[in-house]
Amino acid sequence: MTARTSIRAFALIATSLAFSACSGGGAATTAPATQAAQATAAPVTPAPVATDAGEPSFALPSFHGNVDLEKLIPTSIGGEPITTLSMTGDQFVGSGADAQLGAVLTALNKQPSDLSVAFGGNSTVTIIAFEVNGVSGSQILDAFYNASKATLNATITDVTIAGKAAKKETPTDTTEDPSYIYVKGDVVFSIAGASGPLTDAQLTEIFQKLP
Repeated sequence: MTARTSIRAFALIATSLAFSACSGGGAATTAPATQAAQATAAPVTPAPVATDAGEPSFALPSFHGNVDLEKLIPTSIGGEPITTLSMTGDQFVGSGADAQLGAVLTALNKQPSDLSVAFGGNSTVTIIAFEVNGVSGSQILDAFYNASKATLNATITDVTIAGKAAKKETPTDTTEDPSYIYVKGDVVFSIAGASGPLTDAQLTEIFQKLP
């Protein structure tokens, strides 16, 4: 997908940045980060800090910028725990995230400080939650799609999973897996497989556990 401001692409960029930073700037060892590395965003490289032994270590920022948003992500899927973290908009944008994100925030009359992003994943699934202060989830979703509609190489269809209305993004590139967008109140969730397309059973469990 070439639309860098689509929810799916933004989610991949966000996950790549966050998990790369948490692993010290190298390749993350979790499945969500492996998939997210397919996004073209450069990983975060924290500044080295001298230690008593004279060898550099790395000072990482806090990656629990919005704990309440993290709590909306299920704690486990398929019997496997979900690892969660979150970033404030200032942390996310300052880390070198998609430059076009600024256009989305401007369209919403918001600043990076109004944005929060939470991430969760295991070997099965990657879940990202977005929240912008004072903006409904449907408005956030519309802003992303309006920013990327000219270059969005995907088919958007309405689906119902576990009784919840969602949107399925199916890339025109058949080598890419579909992802799912779900809006609840003022939060937008992006759900995608971490190591392949999600099965119906996996999707049912995920959506049953989402708010």
